[in-house]
Amino acid sequence: MRNWKAISIIPTTAFLLTLLLWVAHQEESMTTKVTPAPDFGAIKDVKVKKEKFFSYVVPLVHQSNREIRSERAALLKITDKVNDQQTLSKREKETIEALARKYRVTNIDPFSEEALALLERRIDIVPPSLALAQAANESAWGTARFAVKGNNYFGLWCWSSDCGLVPNERAEGKKHEVSTFNAPVDSVKYYMLTLNSHPAYKKLRELRSQARANNKPLTGTLLSDGLLSYSERGTAYIKELRAMIRINNLSRFNQTTPAP
Repeated sequence: MRNWKAISIIPTTAFLLTLLLWVAHQEESMTTKVTPAPDFGAIKDVKVKKEKFFSYVVPLVHQSNREIRSERAALLKITDKVNDQQTLSKREKETIEALARKYRVTNIDPFSEEALALLERRIDIVPPSLALAQAANESAWGTARFAVKGNNYFGLWCWSSDCGLVPNERAEGKKHEVSTFNAPVDSVKYYMLTLNSHPAYKKLRELRSQARANNKPLTGTLLSDGLLSYSERGTAYIKELRAMIRINNLSRFNQTTPAP
């Protein structure tokens, strides 16, 4: 179970950012058609269930990463203008301000060198192999109650009353619930935003940034080392994710993702 507090996304910020980036990146921002999830619990053949699960979740992961790439491209373009001391347009300023709010860079000037560097570390993709391993692990291959009833494939918590589904095993005195989403892709987006902005996953972002600086591929095995806070199981959870990536050859899905 998660032992961190869920992020609250301000609807107006998400709307503004979507609107600003849509004009310049319309093709990249096209959403995948929403299709109902298969009844994974009815599939008895384990191998078939796994492949159907991956076939369903992979497009959602790629869609979410495409949107992150669009944001990253916009950020890097504006950062180059700032570094060249060029004047930013009103839309470019609004884009940076919206990105700063979304990715929780709110205590410093969003146009400062420090803020732009922080945003560059935060606005980046999550390797499909890692997302798929966590989705399979947290949702019990799409059969968990929170996946079936709440479209939540990552065990994401929320903390306000009636914000989601109450866990059957919730200990007395605990108040957390498990978030619900309108569609599975929304849980993928929220999961990626959590990894990209929550303080608990700073190490993951540092590992990713170091890999980019050294021209090394972004892999789920590498970044899993930054997930110590994702589960109360700690290192055992990380070992399990790595085993899932290896056994199911999830790295094959990284190769089908366009380069950033």
